Amino acid sequence: MLKRKRTYFIPMIGFAVIILIGTAILSLPICNYHNISLKDIFFTATSALTTTGFTKQPIIRQFNFLGQLILAILMEVGAMGFIIFISYAWSIRDKKMKMSDMVVISDNIAGDGYGAIKEHSIFIVKLMLKVQGLGIFLLALEFIPLLGFTKGLWYSIFHTISAFSNTGFDLFTGNSFLAFQSNLYIQTVLILLMFLGSIGVFVIEDVKNNGLKRFHKLKLQTKIVLLVTAILIIVPTICMKILEPNITLMNSLFMAITSRSTGFSVVALESFSFESKVILLLLMFIGGSPISTSGGVKTVTIAIVIATMIATLKGKNETIIFWRKISDATIKKAFTILMVFILVLTITSFIVSHSNHMGMLNILFEHVSAITNTGLSLVDMQDFNGIGEAILIFLMYIGRVGPLSMVLAFVREDKKNQYVAYPEENLIL
Repeated sequence: MLKRKRTYFIPMIGFAVIILIGTAILSLPICNYHNISLKDIFFTATSALTTTGFTKQPIIRQFNFLGQLILAILMEVGAMGFIIFISYAWSIRDKKMKMSDMVVISDNIAGDGYGAIKEHSIFIVKLMLKVQGLGIFLLALEFIPLLGFTKGLWYSIFHTISAFSNTGFDLFTGNSFLAFQSNLYIQTVLILLMFLGSIGVFVIEDVKNNGLKRFHKLKLQTKIVLLVTAILIIVPTICMKILEPNITLMNSLFMAITSRSTGFSVVALESFSFESKVILLLLMFIGGSPISTSGGVKTVTIAIVIATMIATLKGKNETIIFWRKISDATIKKAFTILMVFILVLTITSFIVSHSNHMGMLNILFEHVSAITNTGLSLVDMQDFNGIGEAILIFLMYIGRVGPLSMVLAFVREDKKNQYVAYPEENLIL
């Protein structure tokens, strides 16, 4: 059974091992300004590798340059994903892979063979480096004059990695980018980095090869991602601007994009209305796109679920998106992913609500933020007791490896009756 389940166990074990290594290094005195509990170090390391961005205290007050560098490396590895990271290591060494290893990797980066895996893994890393290089340059133009060359350059590097990886760690005093609420330049650069990180590398590759002017030539995946992403940016931006008249349109746009998996903030979320908090919660739940640095149920999953619901209401037997039929297997997987997310969030929220009295909306908000690896928060992380903190770590972890993968890893496959056809009978719903 373990051999058949290696597709799921390899990333699960890989992420767990890297988290433990990161915890061990970050716990060293040379990485910290002052003492910190092993529990808090583990929490921070998990948050960094899963690209969530939760912290128990401001990064700049706890970790020195070496500690910040380790966190940056963890964010970078978390952004690439353990499987893509390993596949790239294989490719640059030109090491031949076994067929079983190829299946594991291709399942995570959509390659069809050794050549495709090698090509895609190299493309992913090159694209990440190019985008982050541009981000570092653009942020440095603002940070170096403001903070000095050395500090300004490091802040540019760290926040570029944090934005593109959709992590949300910052080196300010715990208020994220609140000090830059009126700085259109910084917000624009961060929006660009967050957007490119959440859109997915293969969408970027497809658009680069075909261009938006030849929309009809784009792959179905790309079309769905672009359409859903546009809706999830434009509609929430307008709604939050109407609901929160005290913030600017740029602030509203920033929050609409960051809530889909990053966790940076240019406004005080505590002052938001109930309706705006619900909008942010829904955006976090949906998240970004497949094969991206974002978490969530993903844009394609939501598109398939909504398209299937519309088709059912219209009395159609098939789900059609952009004149393409979606397979029954894909539809089943989309609904399963959605239900697994909802089930996990429901169970964990009820457990925590009995021991952490901070309101169900706040608990649900924190849990959605954790499982979607976003990092936006309405409460102080210190308010969670041991059970609440353990559940947050669990949610961050399964959010990175995938809740469905976690379930499938422990569900026994039943191949005994897969070729047996059973009589069909209709039920009243």
